Amino acid sequence: MDIFVEQIVKKAPNGKDTAKKVLIVLCTCLLAAVLAFVMMFMPAFSGVALLLLFGVMYGSYYLITGIDVEYEYIVTNGEMDIDKIIAKRKRSRLITGKVSSFEAFGKYADAPDIDSSVTIVSAVGTSLSGVETEEWYADFTHPSAGKVRLIFSAEDKVIEAIRPFLPRQLKVNLNK
Repeated sequence: MDIFVEQIVKKAPNGKDTAKKVLIVLCTCLLAAVLAFVMMFMPAFSGVALLLLFGVMYGSYYLITGIDVEYEYIVTNGEMDIDKIIAKRKRSRLITGKVSSFEAFGKYADAPDIDSSVTIVSAVGTSLSGVETEEWYADFTHPSAGKVRLIFSAEDKVIEAIRPFLPRQLKVNLNK
């Protein structure tokens, strides 16, 4: 029987995201003021300035919405894919890993420390379905990224789809 489960979580905005949005709005206001000045005092350039004003407005909208990020977890027959979705218009694959190659797996609160050579892939967010999620981690070796620690917020349905494909020792530890 084939197993296919997917979940989308929204990245919670942090202070850095808010600062970017404020900076974009301030720059937009400054450019709009300069272009309004050009339209009022240089009527020969008012058509170009108006087009530039619309371009600045669209550009700021594009940049502000580009800060909104969602992650999609897809578990298909023992393979876990994590996609990053930017503003619901651009999708990129963060990482793919076979669940059977997980060296460690569990709740992130119980995760052991790792050394600095490990690549950390964080895809933590809040569930769009309103279901409570916990943070989980998985340590594995990726063909191109090397040693990886994946941190994600999964609903129970995702964990249950992962469980049958885990190595035996990890299943035993997970049931404790």
